[in-house]
Amino acid sequence: MREGLTADGRAGCRRRQQLLRAAPAAPARPEALTRADVAALRNDPSPAQRAQIAAKLGRSAGELAREVDPRLVEAVLELLVRDVAKEVRKALAEAVATSSEVPPSIVRRLATDAIEVAEPVLRHSPLLTDQDLIEIVRTNAIQYALAVAGRSQVSEAVSEVLVDTGESSVVARLVGNVGARLKEETLRRVVAEFGREREVQERLVRRPELSFELVDRLVRAIAERLEWELVANHRMPLEQAQAIVRAARERSAIDLVARDHGDRQRERQLRERFQAGELGHEDLLAMLRDGDVAGFEIGVALHAREPVARVRKLLYDPDRRRLAAICLRAGFPVAHYVLVRMAIEFAEAAVDGKPPRSEYGPETIRFLQEQYLRLQARPDAVAELCAA
Repeated sequence: MREGLTADGRAGCRRRQQLLRAAPAAPARPEALTRADVAALRNDPSPAQRAQIAAKLGRSAGELAREVDPRLVEAVLELLVRDVAKEVRKALAEAVATSSEVPPSIVRRLATDAIEVAEPVLRHSPLLTDQDLIEIVRTNAIQYALAVAGRSQVSEAVSEVLVDTGESSVVARLVGNVGARLKEETLRRVVAEFGREREVQERLVRRPELSFELVDRLVRAIAERLEWELVANHRMPLEQAQAIVRAARERSAIDLVARDHGDRQRERQLRERFQAGELGHEDLLAMLRDGDVAGFEIGVALHAREPVARVRKLLYDPDRRRLAAICLRAGFPVAHYVLVRMAIEFAEAAVDGKPPRSEYGPETIRFLQEQYLRLQARPDAVAELCAA
């Protein structure tokens, strides 16, 4: 029969075989309980064996409930939830954490168990309602709130209760969670109560929905924590100003050659810190504050993955769009960008004996934030400005 196939027929067979090979595999069905499992449990009722059965039952609970009486499946799950061995309950919790086909009562029981059992359910279960989560946060230890704060979606109501805990570790995880929704009022509380705590601040400044007023408050909170006089008093000590402006003005070949060896050594030191995750944007601001301009420039270059010479040129260019572009390339949040721009402009004014161009009130910060966000939405413009 095969020999009688036409050329078109043989080509059709080959295409079908190729399609079958390319077709995605059907999703694996959960491994169901078998008689062998029951026999194994009878012969070895140890916690480890019970944990294996719990995991298998948890993964296949939805399918079993469609094949047998759902009440029977729920009854067996209830027995497992009450198992005295924590490892059995933990195995069950991990198996049902993402399922929407197990009884909600089972999930709620697991969510209030020991934290080792509860955590996967608190982090992932779609069956826990906002009211469930709020009650758990209010009545349990801080580890439960930490787990809830890490959920892929956190409502405004739950976020508010998490902030109510007063724990900076919980608030830091919450504001760093892109899936968490926070009301303006809740964000105001976070800025007021935790704005000077670095762990919270580093995550808070990156939230896209921050209002202009909150950015203004964060600018001042960062500066106060860094003890940077320019923000509090709208002035900069002359020695700081001279160090910053010197870096902008000393661009002769002799100067750059003389600094080259020292810069290479400093770059090696800072690169080690950067690779270890110990060179954040506030560390760069502290360098700028202390007059360590070379360290600041190298740090920006490391974050931006650009040559130091180009970064120097962009930081002090009269066209402030270039400063904004290199700060964007380096990942500076808007509040940190405002401080960098403020420092450079105040330094120039202090050295020249002129008043600063702006008092950097809320309206100025609003303008800078809008400008920065507009540029952020145009990566082509950022690339063009950084290449100049």
